[in-house]
Amino acid sequence: MTSAAGGAGPQWQDGFPHVLWRAQQAVHRHTQSAIDGLGVTLTQLGLAVHLDELGLMSASDLARIFRLTPQSVTTALAQLERLGWVRRLPHPVHKRVVLHELTETGLAGVADGRTRIAHADSALSEILGEERAAAIETLRRLTVALEGETPSQPSPWPVPRSTP
Repeated sequence: MTSAAGGAGPQWQDGFPHVLWRAQQAVHRHTQSAIDGLGVTLTQLGLAVHLDELGLMSASDLARIFRLTPQSVTTALAQLERLGWVRRLPHPVHKRVVLHELTETGLAGVADGRTRIAHADSALSEILGEERAAAIETLRRLTVALEGETPSQPSPWPVPRSTP
């Protein structure tokens, strides 16, 4: 096949990176519209969901999990703090480490966000039908092959558990 520019190979639009990018953009717009009204972005909601699931974490911990820059995560967490979703706390042992914790408002926002994303996921599942599980597995395999597994121990600054 010859491209319009005269080179051999598939058209730009037919290549896997372009098709995947277009699909990612479409899914992003679909899911972002599902959470419109919450006042957060998908990244901010994702950070809040991880705080809900994993507990107190620093911006660096979250940056490692999401493979984002610490600056991006700090900016997102600052917005969540302005919205009243998170509060900052000093680490009980490592005083220079700032931990983030969900507030009651944040917990309610996460619950609402999870419900909205579940509805968006349901709509996407209808489009994919029986191919959904295979698509998820293929994308996970691609991600792990290119970036490796998600870090299993997210925090180098564990919060000591209080003993009863």
